[in-house]
Parts: sequence; C-alpha cells; structure tokens
Amino acid sequence: MNTALMERLLNEEESSELDFKRDQYPFYGATISDEQRGELLKDILAFANAWRRADAYILIGVDDVRGGRSTVVGVTTHLNDHDLQQFVNSRTNRPVSFSYEAFPFEGVQLGVIRVEAQDRPVYLNKNFGRLRANTVYIRRGSSTAEATPDEIAKMGAALRSEEHTSE
Repeated sequence: MNTALMERLLNEEESSELDFKRDQYPFYGATISDEQRGELLKDILAFANAWRRADAYILIGVDDVRGGRSTVVGVTTHLNDHDLQQFVNSRTNRPVSFSYEAFPFEGVQLGVIRVEAQDRPVYLNKNFGRLRANTVYIRRGSSTAEATPDEIAKMGAALRSEEHTSE
C-alpha cells in the first residue's frame, strides 16, 4: 500500500474489488465467537472468489461515504497477518493469497487486507460459525452472497482454461 493508492481507493465506491469497514474485525479474545470471526473469513473468501483482474482491498478504519471521499477514522488495534493466514488457510480447500498490513495515514492507523486475484473456487472444508462447508461465497458489487452453480462452473472452466494455456 502507498499513499497514492490509498487516496484513489478512498474516492471509489464499494465494489467487487473494494470494501470499507469502519471498525476492526473482532478476532482476538475468549469472548469472540466463531460467528464473529466468520465475518472476516467470509469477506476474504468472497473477494478471493470475485470476478476481477486486479487485487481487492478491505480498508479497515474507513467509514463509507457514497458519492464522495470515504472518511478515515482509524483503528486502535491490528490483526496479525500470521494469525490470519493460519486461520483462513487451515479451513479452505486451497491456500488463499492475501495479506494484512497496518498502514499509517492522515495521523491514524488503518488496516489493509489485500486479496490477490487467484485460482477459484475457494471454499471451506468444514462448517465454521454460520458459514457452511463446500459453499462458495462471492463478492458481487458491494455485497457478499453465495455463488450459484453456474458461477462455480464458470470458475472451474476458467481455471481449466488457464491450465491448458500455460502448458
């Protein structure tokens, strides 16, 4: 992440490549439930499965403003990238390429989750919280949903097509 990219993202609308979260995801602590941790997991999987060519970003500590520049509010705690990698990749059918970074901006700290474009579909091996195993979550525009069988088939066909062209 750099200042110019952050500024560009703050002036964009939420999409299949961008999401804003005002508050940090609840992740650490004995009182945090699997349902709460599952929201983070679902968002990462949905972006991993989204139809896009560029990296996707979840900006944490940013309040979404429709039709204008989103408001930077900052966060006071950060997630540990190593913990997130283990959390996500121990539950999925294939490794997910993503990262978490603390980014200082306008005098506050922001959390940045970058999800690379990658092989799809990615799904959970077992149920977790409210999330179901073998269900493909996908980002469509500014919302997250379950992929349809047709969408999943297209993901598999695209993966097979890429494998054939690289041989």
